[in-house]
Amino acid sequence: MDKRESPTGNKDSLRRGCGCFLVVVGAVIALFALLIAIASVIGEKQGYDRNETEWAEYNANLPVIDSLYEAGVPDSIIEARYPQPQIRQGGFAIIFGGLTALVILVVGAIPLIIGIVLLRKRRKKES
Repeated sequence: MDKRESPTGNKDSLRRGCGCFLVVVGAVIALFALLIAIASVIGEKQGYDRNETEWAEYNANLPVIDSLYEAGVPDSIIEARYPQPQIRQGGFAIIFGGLTALVILVVGAIPLIIGIVLLRKRRKKES
């Protein structure tokens, strides 16, 4: 048996098997990165919509809030009844999710590229 052959078969079948496995692993990692990016965009949009709804409700209650302030009601009671929504700095989820997806994509590209190289080397030997 040649040193370059594996005990279960020749080197080409081992190269093909490892190449296919690495391509599949790289593709799954790339899909996972894509899902993270999509989830971060969807989460950002939902957060924006929820924040807009809260501000619309708060702005609708502004005449009541102003009249309570003018009547001398303590601020703590007004804030408890009509809490002011948070000022939202949008975009964090997209940036964080995008950077995380980019890092995962770079890591996933390594086995994908190695698998493609192994498969191409096998094809070159066959032709």
